Amino acid sequence: MTDSPPLRADAQRNRERLLAAAESVLNERGVGASLDDIAKAAGVGNATLYRHFSSREKLIEAIYDKRFNGLCDGAVRAAESLKPGAALVMWLREVVVHLTESKVLRETFMADYDGPAGVEPPQVVAWHRAIDEAATPLLAAAQASGEIRSDLSATELLALTTAVARAGDPARAGHFLNLLLEGIVPRESTTRGSR
Repeated sequence: MTDSPPLRADAQRNRERLLAAAESVLNERGVGASLDDIAKAAGVGNATLYRHFSSREKLIEAIYDKRFNGLCDGAVRAAESLKPGAALVMWLREVVVHLTESKVLRETFMADYDGPAGVEPPQVVAWHRAIDEAATPLLAAAQASGEIRSDLSATELLALTTAVARAGDPARAGHFLNLLLEGIVPRESTTRGSR
């Protein structure tokens, strides 16, 4: 996740418009969307786009940075305002929304990646690390309160959540997450038949 110097107010507005337009255009037109299309949708010239983002890959990286920063901030807000189990569940729902809404972005980012085949881009590694770091305290608090089973790691939970978000129809991702959540709640030690 990148840190950059603060921008003037008008430059920051242009940058935000470009990010919003890029996400919208990419979701609508897919991998083939051009930077010209994005600049036009944002209501700025190509020079403004290139002043902020030197390449299409940098633009998509900035969209992802914004999304991942939002997810990480959301984890902190959830932990501060909700009980541990509810905080984790709310945040996992945000993760599922992110994953279902950013499918085209991910495809576009990977299509534009110049690195070696079979190796995750360094940005992707950093994003995954940031999400693991956001999930770990939420999961630990929910486990300490007894609301989530204790034998689950943050890596396992995120892998399961990712699988749920990418399984089948995105409209059913919320239902799949509900099923997953039922599976991570601790079970009583007694079996159903014994009373």
